[in-house]
Amino acid sequence: MKRPTDKAEEHDWIEQYLFGKMTKEEAVFFENELKNDKNLTKEMENVQQIHKRIQEVFLEQNALNTLKKLQALDRRRITVFKVFKYAGFLAAACAAFIVYLSSSPTQFPNSENDFTVVRKANPTSMTPQQHYVFDQFFEGQAHIAEGQYTLAIKNLETVVQFNDLRPYFREAAQWHLAFAYLKNGDTVRAEQLYLQFSNCLDCEYPVSKIDRWKVWWQIQYTKLF
Repeated sequence: MKRPTDKAEEHDWIEQYLFGKMTKEEAVFFENELKNDKNLTKEMENVQQIHKRIQEVFLEQNALNTLKKLQALDRRRITVFKVFKYAGFLAAACAAFIVYLSSSPTQFPNSENDFTVVRKANPTSMTPQQHYVFDQFFEGQAHIAEGQYTLAIKNLETVVQFNDLRPYFREAAQWHLAFAYLKNGDTVRAEQLYLQFSNCLDCEYPVSKIDRWKVWWQIQYTKLF
């Protein structure tokens, strides 16, 4: 058995010993050479240091890669958290708005005492039938304010059946009637009246957008439950 004389071959020979690739006889021969040659011992220590450093670099790179993966995961988690956080805020805002639409009272223009529906009409020149229609409207409003929706419906249905009504007065009566239907649980007729005004561009009775939303939401909510 001969010892390699070439430096590269000697390096490979040392690595074979370090990695346990020698036979038992080859390992015994190598160890005897170590005892007798300090330079070989030093060279083996150098090879060991090189492999140790290589291993350390490999571990460092693995650790760095793992750290990068964890950081990326954390960023995704933070992003997801932010999404859920903002989604939570949005959901809370939507919930608060829905509660507002559900519980806040609907306000029609001067709904408690809406004498503007007669506008420029001269009470002294109205016929008895016109007086009756106006009285029915105001009685309907009063019944709504008192929560007597069945009586309000009876009053307001009488009003809208009258043919000779100005558009403003008819719209006012229909909005109040839709509201009375809704509160009385008749969502079908309430929605039929509401849809007449959902895309109205020339409506004269000025119901605010928020109050329109309230009526629409309460109709949908009642239909669901």
